[in-house]
Amino acid sequence: MKLTQCAAFVAVVETGSFTQAALRLGISQSAVSHAIAALERELGVALMRRSRAGTDLTSDGRRAVHHARAVVHHAERMIKEMRGAEPCAGTLHVGTGPSFAARLLPRLLRGFEARFPSLKVIVKEGTYGQITRWLRQGVVDVGVVRNGVPELTTVPLLRERMCALLPQGHPLTAGDSVTCAQLAQVPLLVPAGEMETMAQEVFREAGVDPDVCHRIQEVGTVLAMVEEGLGAAVLPELALPNRPARTR
Repeated sequence: MKLTQCAAFVAVVETGSFTQAALRLGISQSAVSHAIAALERELGVALMRRSRAGTDLTSDGRRAVHHARAVVHHAERMIKEMRGAEPCAGTLHVGTGPSFAARLLPRLLRGFEARFPSLKVIVKEGTYGQITRWLRQGVVDVGVVRNGVPELTTVPLLRERMCALLPQGHPLTAGDSVTCAQLAQVPLLVPAGEMETMAQEVFREAGVDPDVCHRIQEVGTVLAMVEEGLGAAVLPELALPNRPARTR
């Protein structure tokens, strides 16, 4: 097994294509193909499936990529240390959702880069499902997900609040609290995707079925529609650009 084979394998996984991997490594596409084919022969398994839709890892490939990344990482570290570079150097791939990336990640990255100036951080945005898949495939080194993921080591970062947004002057804003049962009586505006799943989980845990009137792609549109009195919304706190005047 050669380092170049592992490097080619990792490059294809991280870029998603043989062409982009070749550009990253500065070699021909055929050289990348030959390197991976030789690695598959040596290991005795198929690591990838190629189709018109792109390149997917096999189950053996998902297991092997973690070892290949470790080989490449340790080789890079050895070279840097022998040349007098800082021990904590190289590249760290981070997978995160848009809300965390917008609200918390910039500050964390600034402090991280100040502490480890020789470590390059590459951020990749995606849904929680995509991030989980990237972690399992070795596309990212660390990822921010909502809950624990089987077969992966998770560490709690924060407990995010879910905020209820109501139009100004709505009767429910007169009280000190609002329940899911009360919100279920109000037309609900939800962003499609991950945030809808989070909102639906809140109502499901409370045992009520919300009246979803609109599914919107953009959080900004949801906020504008709530302001116009078209309904209420339940959003994760990090998704809010600015904290509203009244949240529950």
